[in-house]
Amino acid sequence: MKKNLLFVFLVMSISVLLVACGGNSGSSANAVDYYSDLADDGPIIEQISEQMEEKNDLSINFTGYSDGQAYQTAASQSLGKEDSPGIFKWWSGYRLNNLAATGEIADLTDEWEDYYIDAGINPELAEAFTVDGKIYGAPLSVLYNVVFYNKNVFDEYNLSPPETFDDFLEISETLKNEGVIPLAVKNDGWASFVWLQLFLGAYDPDLYTDLVEGNVSYEDEQVVEALSVWQSMIEAGYFGEPVKAENQTRQFAKGDAAMAYEPPIFIKGLEEDYDMEANEDYGMFVVPSMDGSTKPAIFYEASPLVVSEASSQKEDAKKVLREIETKDSFEIYAKESKAAFVEGVQTGNAISDEINEVANSDDYTLKLRYYEATPSDIVDTATENLWEFFYNPSEQSLRNALENIQKVADEAEF
Repeated sequence: MKKNLLFVFLVMSISVLLVACGGNSGSSANAVDYYSDLADDGPIIEQISEQMEEKNDLSINFTGYSDGQAYQTAASQSLGKEDSPGIFKWWSGYRLNNLAATGEIADLTDEWEDYYIDAGINPELAEAFTVDGKIYGAPLSVLYNVVFYNKNVFDEYNLSPPETFDDFLEISETLKNEGVIPLAVKNDGWASFVWLQLFLGAYDPDLYTDLVEGNVSYEDEQVVEALSVWQSMIEAGYFGEPVKAENQTRQFAKGDAAMAYEPPIFIKGLEEDYDMEANEDYGMFVVPSMDGSTKPAIFYEASPLVVSEASSQKEDAKKVLREIETKDSFEIYAKESKAAFVEGVQTGNAISDEINEVANSDDYTLKLRYYEATPSDIVDTATENLWEFFYNPSEQSLRNALENIQKVADEAEF
């Protein structure tokens, strides 16, 4: 009996873990199922659904997963079936390419031409969701990575946002000498790649592009030189011990750490959990290029919503997306998530709106982040090897990591 009860308890626990927000059912007869790995989006999507129901007889049935790997498995296994969810959130770049190749997601090219662009969506975003000339995704969010800095800590030590890369190094040295963690680091298993992209982008954005497209080897001396800067900064003590995301936020908010390289969703924890205020308690900057000869690089994550080709909800799902891809819906999403990408949509947060403005200016180079920009087998190998390098930084461990990544890259299809 005890074994049976334990089994039931485990099953219930796993269900709670995987389906964190499965109760936001649409009330209309034409409720479209929407799967996402962003479990916290449940209340936001519910607001959008309620707004949608006021206009027409459509609503959204949201199911959020709190475990990303479990979500990918569940979403992939549901495809190709009549009862698969009409809409689910995915990733852009190579991860979308792989999914599109199965034929199990719908072509949304006509939807872009007939609805999304007219609603104010930047047509250039379609490139991140395009495979073989067809557009398979509708943008849910575009998140730009920048460096957030604690203004109170900077003020205490008479520091200002860096204008050059040498300034960035000097700021880090000052903070370390004052006993403050210069850069807070989170320990997410996938998160090591953000530093690879930051240092390659600061060294030469074109080198980054050539690398992720397979035109340059990971063992190229320029790649080694760029990442050697990362190595020297680790060895100098400019990075904190990797911690859980919530602890990273706490370190930053309490002034134990002065900087964090994150997307705008970082803001939500600062304000809701620690009452920090934009421009009063924190600001942001983009890391300058190393030699000043190139525009600073901003890396972004573009998250698409896709439609299941085989789902009985396919046509209603397209109608729901037409409602999601509007300024009214994105204003709801922006205010709750603290991130925006549609021109004219404001988040209500001065720093987040500044990030959006900066990213859309001509002063910076935009690059798709590493996770989506190169084949997934390479990403998986890179994240593992880069963490090993981070915990044991040396010229040899860096070269070993890059050699291991290149072995996989040699077999990859670009």
